[in-house]
Amino acid sequence: MERNGIALTHIRLMAQKMRRAGLGEIQWQDENTSVRLRFAPAAVPTPVLPEPESKPAALTAVVATLPGQVVLAHPSAGEPLVQPGQRVKQHQLLALLKVGPLYLPVHSPAEGRVIDVLVESGQIVEYGSEIMQLSGAD
Repeated sequence: MERNGIALTHIRLMAQKMRRAGLGEIQWQDENTSVRLRFAPAAVPTPVLPEPESKPAALTAVVATLPGQVVLAHPSAGEPLVQPGQRVKQHQLLALLKVGPLYLPVHSPAEGRVIDVLVESGQIVEYGSEIMQLSGAD
């Protein structure tokens, strides 16, 4: 006697594997048999994440765009352009780079607070050297 169809135990095994894999529907078909198993979508519990602790604000580096001599004070007035702790706006003048006879501006890349001035006035820096650090807007 020839057996047609799928044994019930095989269907149960398929259903268990389906559930573990998270499948919602599976269909198997041959010449004599067609089986379709469907499960309602399982409710996936949403994990409760802890509230993030307050992180220190990200620092933004102000870098030299060319090699040159850093000038932190206005050449004619002698007053510092910015000081640590001072709030600055985006594109505000922070320092100057003296390249030959030219004075090129160093602007703030973002709004924030000057955290630290990493060079001294008159110091020679290379391209990409950090001049200052800014904290994010607060």
